[in-house]
Amino acid sequence: MHTVAVRALVRRILLSVFFLSLLGGVGGFYLLLRNEALDNAEKEARNLMAFALAVGDYTEGHVMPKLAAHGTSEFFEEMVPFYSARTVFRTVSGKARQYSFRQPAVNPTTPEDAPTPFEIEVIRRFRDNPSLTEATGVRDNPQGQLFYLAQPVRVSDEACLVCHSTPDRAPAAMVAKYGPLRGFGWKLGDTVGAQILTVPLTEQLRGVIGLVGILATGLLIVFGIAYLALSAALDRLLIRPLGTLANAADTASRSASPGPELPQSGVREVRELGNAIGRLHLSLTKALQELEKPESRGGDTP
Repeated sequence: MHTVAVRALVRRILLSVFFLSLLGGVGGFYLLLRNEALDNAEKEARNLMAFALAVGDYTEGHVMPKLAAHGTSEFFEEMVPFYSARTVFRTVSGKARQYSFRQPAVNPTTPEDAPTPFEIEVIRRFRDNPSLTEATGVRDNPQGQLFYLAQPVRVSDEACLVCHSTPDRAPAAMVAKYGPLRGFGWKLGDTVGAQILTVPLTEQLRGVIGLVGILATGLLIVFGIAYLALSAALDRLLIRPLGTLANAADTASRSASPGPELPQSGVREVRELGNAIGRLHLSLTKALQELEKPESRGGDTP
């Protein structure tokens, strides 16, 4: 029974060690790969944001002056930096709708730029913290998880107020195209919206889970083989010899009769302990024999 209990204890210890090692290894590997996927998504988002802003800067510095120089009464959307950036971005991203570049505003000029509940929360964060210049994170949508990079749209230039302060200051062509009710009321220093760029993250995370699954399978195989090998080795070299030694010590403590054969195999300490028990049993047997001799002689005296 003692041997069975020791064997069960050893197996529980091995299983506990292997389980904790598996959990720590797989968990650490998952966190490492997930962080790497997030870093890659952030790098991609920053590159795309820089591309979109560069298109807007080009429109503001080159397209707007040339169109304004003609003095036409017609309002061209291509004069708006964000419109150009969004149009080029959509062309580059193609059908990948999870890639998006938007500039939602609290009071947008066009309904297309009306903010979603998520975008309202992002704009509120920028409004509540004027020193905040960027926000990043992961959000869920019906198509999967998205990594987003957001920057505030703040009125830092008086030129913005020409089109967005009051309808009477705005170009007549613009008011005729979009109406006098939307896109006005801006003030210098206000946070009126945000530029938000999103990139898909689901596929990258799915790849991370696949790699973690492969690692977990490999570790299970390795740990299973190691568990069987260690269990067999400990049983042969330690548990069974210790069981035999325990029986021998118990027999030696009760009588001088020959006990079970002491093990000659196992680890060195077990063999030395077996030899010590053997010597102890031999000494005890001799001592008992010496004690029995006077009694034998006393029984022969008349």
